[in-house]
Parts: sequence; C-alpha cells; structure tokens
Amino acid sequence: MNDTAPLNDVQTLNFTILSLMRDAARSDLASACCRFGLSPMQLRAISDLTPADVIEIVASTGNVLLFAPRDDIDSLLAAPRTVIPILASARVRGPARHRADQPGA
Repeated sequence: MNDTAPLNDVQTLNFTILSLMRDAARSDLASACCRFGLSPMQLRAISDLTPADVIEIVASTGNVLLFAPRDDIDSLLAAPRTVIPILASARVRGPARHRADQPGA
C-alpha cells in the first residue's frame, strides 16, 4: 500500500511539467531549451532527475507553482482565437534566469 498523500492540483501540474521537461531534455536538449525557455544547465539538472526525485520535489513545494503563467495570459485569453498564435509567438521570451544570475544568489 502507498503511504503518500495524493497530489493536489498544483502539485499535479508541477509533476506533469517537470516530467515533460525531463523527457524532452533527454530526447533533444537544444529543442527543449527553445520550447521551455530554460538554459541547458537548468534542463540538464531536470533531465538528471529520477521519477522519485520529481515526486519528492513536487511534494516538498506544496501549493507553489514552479512555472508561472505568461505575463500576457489575459491578453491571449481575450484575443480572437485566430490571432492567439501570432500574439503568442510575437512576444520575446528570455530564458529563465539561472540562480547565479539572480540578485543575492
């Protein structure tokens, strides 16, 4: 019998995203960097995670979303459906900052 508590909705989303990123990085690191906006170093760290590591990280973050929605999500949701692909691709997205790039790190 499994003694772990079921994942809540935020944990399920974190688990899904980390698992997809891990698998994509293992398959094609360069493509995963472009798709997810993470650095090669960040995706290598994710690709090295075991399924147990992913569960442990997800469980320890609780109700905290690891990957926040885009800052322009309201504009995309309000836009005509035929325009959304253009708006989504036109936004310049920088890579996620590596911890060493963050102030105070």
